Amino acid sequence: MTKNQKPEEDQSSFNQGQECLTLRNFTESASQSGKSMKKVHITLQGKGGIGKSFVSLMIAQYIKQRDSGLLCLDTDPINATFSTFPALHVRSIALLEGNNLINERGFDEMMEQIINSDSNVVIDNGAASYVPLSTYLMENQAFDIIQRAGKQVIVHSVIAGGLAQDNTVSDFAALTSQLPEGVGVVVWLNEYLGSIEFNGKIFEEMKAYIDNKHRVTAIIRLPKLTENTYGKDINTMMKQHLTFEEAVQSDIFYLMSKQRIKIVERNIYEQLAIAI
Repeated sequence: MTKNQKPEEDQSSFNQGQECLTLRNFTESASQSGKSMKKVHITLQGKGGIGKSFVSLMIAQYIKQRDSGLLCLDTDPINATFSTFPALHVRSIALLEGNNLINERGFDEMMEQIINSDSNVVIDNGAASYVPLSTYLMENQAFDIIQRAGKQVIVHSVIAGGLAQDNTVSDFAALTSQLPEGVGVVVWLNEYLGSIEFNGKIFEEMKAYIDNKHRVTAIIRLPKLTENTYGKDINTMMKQHLTFEEAVQSDIFYLMSKQRIKIVERNIYEQLAIAI
């Protein structure tokens, strides 16, 4: 994997005079507490404009409705959509700096926040930082560290239709085949850019999926929405940086728009209830 792209201002702060807990401390703390295992959700895909931030937003909202503890991190250095939703209190992490150089400190601080948090974590990552973040996670055995700290890691891979299909399917196969044991993969089939099929085969019949299906824990489907009704309502909600809950309470939507938004929410949440 190669390295590239651009930064965001680092808004996180750490007490540099305080020593970090050892991995053993983390593991013992997690095993001794009576709390359920927390999960770290990472949206990873190399293709831009396919709905990665939308996926992260869906996961975060679903968890927030069911668990008061939630840490959201936005590592996209160019299109930081995730961090523009105030209700989710998303923190920006600068993984890249000037001249598209990797900010190793940014990666390390991201890991500190993940490990030290007693909450579920949702991480949105952009196309620009996909290769650097994937490389960092693999080379530093970060997945293993997170798991040994008592947290479950779930990678969310978005497969898009149309012209983006080949790239997204290829990225899914390449990443999934390299993930360590214990890391779950949830596939999101996003038909916004077109249907997902190849030579008459649906995704589940493609070689990329068949070769890696033992790593896939769930498949979530995002069908193309009717453009002038459902599609327009969801696009407006996104442009206004509103969560589902905020949208149905907002004055900017008519009654039937709110009904359609609730239907989309219910459809996605029912799938997430099984997937995560």
